[in-house]
Amino acid sequence: MGRLSNIPLIALVLVIGYIFFSTFSGQTGFAAASCSGNAVLELSPQQVQLNEPITAKVSGLSNCLGQKVILREGSDLCNGQIVKSYICNRPDCNTKTIFYKGHPKTYSITACVDKDNDGYLIEQGERSTFVLTVTSLPDFKVDSIKYSATPKDGYSFFPLVSVSNAGVAGSIGVDVKYEVLKNDSTYRLKTVYEKVFPDVALPAGKVVALNLPQMTLSKGDYIVKVSIDYLGYIVENNEQNNILQQNLLVR
Repeated sequence: MGRLSNIPLIALVLVIGYIFFSTFSGQTGFAAASCSGNAVLELSPQQVQLNEPITAKVSGLSNCLGQKVILREGSDLCNGQIVKSYICNRPDCNTKTIFYKGHPKTYSITACVDKDNDGYLIEQGERSTFVLTVTSLPDFKVDSIKYSATPKDGYSFFPLVSVSNAGVAGSIGVDVKYEVLKNDSTYRLKTVYEKVFPDVALPAGKVVALNLPQMTLSKGDYIVKVSIDYLGYIVENNEQNNILQQNLLVR
């Protein structure tokens, strides 16, 4: 009879212990917390050439280990075509993934994260959109300026210049200019030699060596400059690599 009378007391102790443990574990992290935060999508590079790799990364989340991220194009309501999906392999979901686009245009890419797994993406921070531009353009570059022999006072040499097209579209004719400049008596740069190569054919991925005539320079400090598409007639993926110049000391 004494043992039976202790049952309600034991049950009460168990209930109190459960409540205490639940509260304590929630405060200290022993229990799994739900995925939270505001998803922020980043794409790199923001402008990319056709069929080049695009890196996607979602940040701003916490406690999201194992959460699924879906990248969709088109609508920012997460009902567009799926581009890529992956599982967060770390709590902050700061995981990178790579995808490709095969058509040149401007894309709106949205990261979709159903943080509470309710099947809807209407809560704050479950969607993040990034605008991506995919191009199909040439990318002209001056690769190198070299010489057949070390330029010396009164000795002849051949300039050796290499240009290329690192883009995905070719060109049937791009102008290239080779210049040799020197400071005059008033320390103003003056062109002492110039040659223009009109309509150089540069298919995508092609490297071209320019045939320059033999030169002879006197003693002095020079600047050698090579410019491709120097009038800016052709739209390129990267306009910042069209000029290469270097100092040339002749003794």
